[in-house]
Amino acid sequence: MNTKILLLLAALTSNVVAASAEESTIIMNPKRVVITESAAGMNTEIIGYKNDTIVFKQQYSPNATIVSHISKGGLSLLGDKRKKRSGISWDATSEGFGIGFCSAPGAPGGSNVEQGKSFEVSWLNIIAAKATNRHGNSFTMGVGIDWRNWRTTLDSRFTVTDGIVGTGSYPEGASTRLSRIKVFSVQFPMLWHQNLPAKLFGSQMQMVFGPIFNLNTHGSVLTSWYEDGRKIKDSVNGINLRLFTVDLFAMARIFPGGGVFVRYSPYKMLTGSQRFNFHPLSTGLMFLM
Repeated sequence: MNTKILLLLAALTSNVVAASAEESTIIMNPKRVVITESAAGMNTEIIGYKNDTIVFKQQYSPNATIVSHISKGGLSLLGDKRKKRSGISWDATSEGFGIGFCSAPGAPGGSNVEQGKSFEVSWLNIIAAKATNRHGNSFTMGVGIDWRNWRTTLDSRFTVTDGIVGTGSYPEGASTRLSRIKVFSVQFPMLWHQNLPAKLFGSQMQMVFGPIFNLNTHGSVLTSWYEDGRKIKDSVNGINLRLFTVDLFAMARIFPGGGVFVRYSPYKMLTGSQRFNFHPLSTGLMFLM
């Protein structure tokens, strides 16, 4: 619990005890504590099992400015050292562990990318700056990592000729195993977190959306098959990977601490005008949000 809240409750408790002493009222093991706040002040109501009640009132001065900080997910790295300026609360956070499935819109039909066997694992923000307004909406800007692969186990495979990715067939008589393209990226998300006026599973719903800028630092193709009873692997690094891409990201938080996401890039993943290319698209679950 926030240290400031603990100090506030401690202060309230001391005042309530004093008030109860004056009124000769003692409530042992209260069943409920209700705290309400308005522009006029804050009321704390302690209700016992015999419906005996103690009320403590704290009035605000006419010129008081009340600022609340609401954390809706992720791991706060500053804790009680958050900085508040002009009604905005600043924090450092780490958030967003995602697992999803990848597809390849725009790829030629013969490439046979299988979405159910193509995976994405990402850490959306290893560290990020987070600004939260008094309504609980926030903006994050940080750095993370992303790993994606597009896989096929059907009768075609990915090939690499002079660094250019294409598709082809397996050697005659070979028994197919898998062929995949792997891409690793350092990502820079800039995301807006918007609270929604609804709750699901006891948690306030939220939309998270914005661009993710990707520096694609590694790309490779690996193909494996069986031939004459032997397992053969063919791996190539240094493919015609586009160095910089931008993804459009959206997530709906539908359970405490996470939700479902979709991520799409209008940029093609590879460079050049060759026949084989595609737009990255992934969907899945995001946790710690």
